[in-house]
Amino acid sequence: MNLLNLKPENRDSFSSVVKTLVQKHQTQPSEMFLHAIESEADPEMNYWMTMVLVQEYFVSAQQEVAKDAAGEPVKALQAACLLENAGVVAALLELGGFKGAVTGKEFQLAARIASQHESQAILGLLMKYAQEKDELEPFMRSLQGSTLQ
Repeated sequence: MNLLNLKPENRDSFSSVVKTLVQKHQTQPSEMFLHAIESEADPEMNYWMTMVLVQEYFVSAQQEVAKDAAGEPVKALQAACLLENAGVVAALLELGGFKGAVTGKEFQLAARIASQHESQAILGLLMKYAQEKDELEPFMRSLQGSTLQ
């Protein structure tokens, strides 16, 4: 699955950048992951950096990156949706950055965040993912029937 239709051959240059940052500059992969989530750079850069960090440096796609005001964990996917980072959202969807199905709590929370912020790009990615999984209709029904909690 390639939600952004990016060229796989472009991955190598990002893999080299991450390798250099880790080996020569002693940068922690988990720290780079947080920077990718917060980044306003090109979606392709954020996508490939996320893919490389998760697949080559074993950063967890489902990791908790913060706590919300109520003390509840905020996962990377929800943070990327909140920050409207399409590249990271696409990568995390492809990497299984949520537990459950598209009708489950984590995926639906991401969709509600995108909907509340009127982020058509992020909502479009979530819908495309659900469609790729042949679950667009249940996803949409679940989204329409829920409230942000």
